[in-house]
Parts: sequence; C-alpha cells; structure tokens
Amino acid sequence: MQQMTIFGELNKNVISIDDVASSIKVSTATVRNWIKTGYLIQSGKNQVSIESVKQFNEKIAGAQKLVARANKSQKDDHNHEDISHTIDLLLKNRSIDGALVGDQYEQLLSNAYKNKEGIYYTPDEIAQRFFEHLPTDCEALTFCDPCCGSGNFLIAALKKGFRPENIYGFDLDPVAIKIAEKRILDASGFKTRHLRHQDFLDIQQTYNVKKFDVIFTNPPWGKKLEKSKKNKLAAIIDAGNSLDTSALFFFQCLKHLKKEGMLGLLLQEAFFNIATFEDARKKALSLQIQSLIDFGKPFKGLITKARGIVLKNTENADLTNLVAIETANTQHRRTQESFINKPKSILDFTCNQESAEVIDHLFNIDHVKLANNAKFGLGIVTGNNKKHCVNSPQIGYTPVYKGFEIFKDKVAEATSYIPNDFSQYQQVAPIGLYLAKEKLIYRFISSDLVFYHDTAQRFILNSANMLVLNDHFPINSEKLSHLLNSKVLNWLFKNIFDTHKILKADIESLPIHFRYFETHSVFSENDYLNYLGIEEIPNGTYRIKT
Repeated sequence: MQQMTIFGELNKNVISIDDVASSIKVSTATVRNWIKTGYLIQSGKNQVSIESVKQFNEKIAGAQKLVARANKSQKDDHNHEDISHTIDLLLKNRSIDGALVGDQYEQLLSNAYKNKEGIYYTPDEIAQRFFEHLPTDCEALTFCDPCCGSGNFLIAALKKGFRPENIYGFDLDPVAIKIAEKRILDASGFKTRHLRHQDFLDIQQTYNVKKFDVIFTNPPWGKKLEKSKKNKLAAIIDAGNSLDTSALFFFQCLKHLKKEGMLGLLLQEAFFNIATFEDARKKALSLQIQSLIDFGKPFKGLITKARGIVLKNTENADLTNLVAIETANTQHRRTQESFINKPKSILDFTCNQESAEVIDHLFNIDHVKLANNAKFGLGIVTGNNKKHCVNSPQIGYTPVYKGFEIFKDKVAEATSYIPNDFSQYQQVAPIGLYLAKEKLIYRFISSDLVFYHDTAQRFILNSANMLVLNDHFPINSEKLSHLLNSKVLNWLFKNIFDTHKILKADIESLPIHFRYFETHSVFSENDYLNYLGIEEIPNGTYRIKT
C-alpha cells in the first residue's frame, strides 16, 4: 500500500508495518524484530522501505523460509532443519544482536516441541533474581547452566561479574548453543569454548571441570524418557523415586556442585508439593535452603506455576536457618525446621513462622491418620458421559452425583442418571463401597474439603470420591466428617498442600484428632479450637494460645 506524505501526496517508497505484517502473515512484533536485525529499513514512524521489503522477500524470506515459520509458536509442529538454517543465516550477520536471535528462535519453536522436550525459556528478569543470592564479588567463581538454551542464565552471570572464561553451559540443542555463544561474544568480546552440545544427565565425571561454585538452571519439566533410562540415572545419582527429568537434574547438579556451592533451579509447582518429588525435597531439606520464590505463571500457554529454589550445598544444615519465602503478595522468613515434619516433606509457600508453629502443634496433638484405616474409591468413570448419562429418571437407570452436587450438610438433587449395567463403564470401584451402610463422599476438584456423610448408598461420578472407614477406626464416619469439614483442618490442608485437588494421599496425611469426641458428644468449631489449644485471629489464620 502507498502511504500519504504530510502534504497529502502519495509516497511510493514506503509501506506501513501493519501492511507488511498483513501481507506476509506475521505479527507486527516480528516485523519490528526484522527492523532491529537490519533486514528491513525503517522510513518514518511505523513505516519501512518498500525496496527493503522487496529485497527481504526475494533474498531472505523465500530462500530460508523465514516468513513461513515466523509465528511457529502457534503451530503444532516445525521443521528443525529449516529453523537451524534460518538461525545460521541470522548469526552470520555479526551486527545482529544475539539476544534478538534468541527471541526469534523461541518464537519459531512449536508448542508441541516445547511440551515434548519440557523446554520453557527463562525470562531475563527471572534469571537475574537467582543471582541476588550470591556475594558481590563473583569474579573468581565458576558458573554453570546445565540446560543453558540460548543463554539467559549465562548472560545474567556475566552481568553479575563472573568472568566469561569461568562460565560453562550444556544443552541438547546445538542451535541454542550457537545463539548462546554469540550472546557471550556480544556481551564480553570473549569467544567461549565452554558451551557443550551434550546431555548433562549423561556426563557423570567425564567433563574436565568436575565441580562448579554456582549452578543455576531451568531444567526440562516432565520430558519423556524411557523408564529404563530414568531408573538407571536415578540409581547412579541417588535420586530415589524422584524420576521426573527436573528431579534428575536436581540430583545431577548436586553431584557437580562444590561443597558450600550454590544451586538454584526454576521448577514446576509440582516439585514442591507432589509425592513424586518427595525424595528430592528430602534431599533439599538435608542442605541449607536459602530461598523459595513463587514466580506465578510466566510461560504463555502453560497452566502450572513456576517456582524457584536456591540452596547452599552444606550437609546437615542448621535447622534454625531462616528460609526466605517470596510470593506475589508476601515476603516472610521461617526456620528450615518448620518444613521437616510436614507430610511428604512439602515445601509450602503460604505459611509464615507463626502458622508453621501452629501446624507443628496440630501434628503433635494425639491423633490418628486415615492411611491404612480406610478404603478409598474413585467415582464411576463411564468413559463417555454424553453417551451414558441422561438428565432425568428412567426405568433401569441409577442416579449418580457429581462433585458440585455434594455439600458438607446435604447432597443436591441428582442431575445425571446412568444405566444399571455397570459392566459397560471404563472404571467402577467395588460395588460394596457404594453400598456401604455409611461412607463419606467428597469433592475431588476443590479448594476446600467438602465431605458428606452418606447413609443412602449413593453412587457418584468421578468428579467425586468416597471413603469407607475400617471397623477398628476410633470414631464413626459422621464424626470424621465434622473434623474434616472443620475450618481449622481446611486451613491446615490449604497451607500444607496448596492444591485444587483433594488427593487420597493428602487426606491420609491429615491428623484426625479423635480424642476430641471423648469429652464432647457433639461437634462445634469453638469447642474444637479450645480442645486444640489454638485461637483464630482476624487475618483468617490461627495462633497457639498462651
């Protein structure tokens, strides 16, 4: 499109950035990146030279397929060879900023590829946060990023004062390694030979630098590896049952970290609270944790939160060590000891020191747990609710209840009915659980504990679960429901597990203060708090009575 000059005349030599983006089907942000990298020439505000667009289309975009792949983040697949050729072309231009090449490369990678490889490039501002835990003078220290990608942690190390010859990196992506090398050259003038195209999980003791002073990284989350390989790696690096790739990197990093060295990892939320990572958390708690940081959801299209852990490689750390905990809204410190006795060694972010002491207090009061004391069952999995469920009673059909229809004091009228032939469904718990004289049914997807004492042999769909107490349990199901629904156990559950799913293993970990009913025939919130020796305070939390 021809543009008007300020005198109302047609300017045949320029085209708007919006029109360039529209004509070759890329974003305006991509066009502006091409201006920055010198492929397009800006001619006035929001305009580029038509001649530069012509040259770009003929000599670059067509030959290297740059345009066709400019918005690959929206695609489900990509051709890595084509992308490699494109990046090589960019890197040959010494005047191009390596950081911009890195941004372009990340845009070209498909979501499917990122999910498969567990790759989520660390934003600069997050990478830099880890370096706040280091001393001012880092010139003599060695730094390594075992999953360096295009180099955000490496560049942050340079900015902190690490000498470029003391900076090391590993990555499985040779394209990313080239970009990182370019960025270090741009930033320091040093042509590094310390970035290796190699899997850090497989290096063992083969690399000539055995130990590093500082290791900060964002390892792959949930990358698919063969089970046999994961088991072999876990045995070599003493990872126990924590077999996710992010946990394997955690243990491998410790193998290559000097005594008193600093380790920082950006990890998925699950690392801090899911049973799969319990062995990794126990190892972290055996060292000196410096900080836990909640970064929210920094990765586009990824639902899970990203959280950071920074620790010092000091065995048998002082349990009075204060751990700094940061979230979007809070900053507080608490002792490392306050994490030790948590179920599954969970590293929670919400408790301050006073709340942590209340939690310890609750677990120190005489109690039983539901582990090995109850049979649990999942609601019916039909395999196809649209096919099997109807919304009104019919002959030969059974009412089934969904999670949102369950309340602490009632069950709403059923809105779904399924045929009585349960053999056709994908998964059905033992019928005896459904038909138990009394059971607890509860919401599965929920932020609150919502348990209903069921004596009507109701059936439930898999948005709800159920439990039936063993005969020897010291209180009956109705009394148990009062404790599980109580405000204080809800508070306890949220503070420990910080999840929107009510998992069996989490329920089994809660303290059931059965002796309350030895002195109280009925349940009341106030009597329960008095029994526990705690009181509610205005901010919605609790403290121990003095």
